[in-house]
Amino acid sequence: RLVLVTRDANSDAERITFAFRRCLARPPAAEELEKLVGLLATNRAFYAENPDAASEAIAKAMQAEGIAKEEYAAWIATARILMNLDEFITRE
Repeated sequence: RLVLVTRDANSDAERITFAFRRCLARPPAAEELEKLVGLLATNRAFYAENPDAASEAIAKAMQAEGIAKEEYAAWIATARILMNLDEFITRE
């Protein structure tokens, strides 16, 4: 399940840092965080302009109450990037 809100996360950067730590067991480097925040912004813009794509992206996910489908789809797309990193899949 995608967790968008934590008790201590008040910004996208804090939420991404939380997700990054959960996925990779380390905090993101500044450059990694910057790229992921930018990716989230790009995803938001894409799904805002393409609501049908947002519906398709979340079709099999549980819809979170109180979160617009475009926002939810943007977070799902961003989280998928984290979960598809080699560092997530293998331990070196």
